[in-house]
Amino acid sequence: MTYINLSKNVVLLLLASAGLTAGASEASDTVQTIGEAYDLKSDKLLYRETHCVDEGSNARKVVYQSEAGDLIARKALDYNSGRTTPSFVQQNLYSDERIEVSLKQGKVTMSVFDAENAEPKKSTSTEPDGRIPVVIDAGFDEFVRENWDGLVAGQTRRFMFPFAARSSLMELRIMATACSYETTTDQCFRLELSNWFLRMVADPIELGYDGGLRRLTRYRGLSNIGDENGNGLVVDIKYDYQNIPEIACRLDQQTSSVESHDLDVSMLNVESR
Repeated sequence: MTYINLSKNVVLLLLASAGLTAGASEASDTVQTIGEAYDLKSDKLLYRETHCVDEGSNARKVVYQSEAGDLIARKALDYNSGRTTPSFVQQNLYSDERIEVSLKQGKVTMSVFDAENAEPKKSTSTEPDGRIPVVIDAGFDEFVRENWDGLVAGQTRRFMFPFAARSSLMELRIMATACSYETTTDQCFRLELSNWFLRMVADPIELGYDGGLRRLTRYRGLSNIGDENGNGLVVDIKYDYQNIPEIACRLDQQTSSVESHDLDVSMLNVESR
């Protein structure tokens, strides 16, 4: 299977790379969790994502591997700009594309690069109107926990989310819902576009959280990884917080069919709000 970035999909949503914030051990580059993505219908394993914490800093990274173990994408995040608004750089190796998003001086900047070019093929800087909060990438996980009590009480929360491929901020909403899978411990949430018309053509995302620990256990819906035809993979990602191999976050031990390049979020010149 070939993995590509779904740059033309209107709902390149979002938490297939959720920034999980479970406790980390003392070691640097501690593995936080591994998510295994299965086809939602056939239950076939499609890819894995490993979430890593750089202990003692506000940096994190996510490593994506195919079912065969090849490196297909990776992401570096910097939380200096806020727990819900991390800046990030994501490299999609099979599409030779790099995505950068940052929040600086009240503006959200979104850029998309070809892997070998210093100049972006498109870049936009947008100043949110302040009506509702901005949430960037994996900061969504923190947003859920910050609003947990209101959500489980039946309230709906809205936020603006940057879609770099579309060079725009889009309004999303989240609410509690019954889980569609069998569970006795999970609290589930429904994530969808706020615009009623777009909701008609875009299926919602289902997120499962451990109700006691308030950490992500399931992600069910459209992935940000696609097949060889550019069709979105609809996945069921199951997160494991135990028995993670120590070498899982060492990029120099990952294999890839393409040349990889170092990711450095400092290139964004991130400033705290």
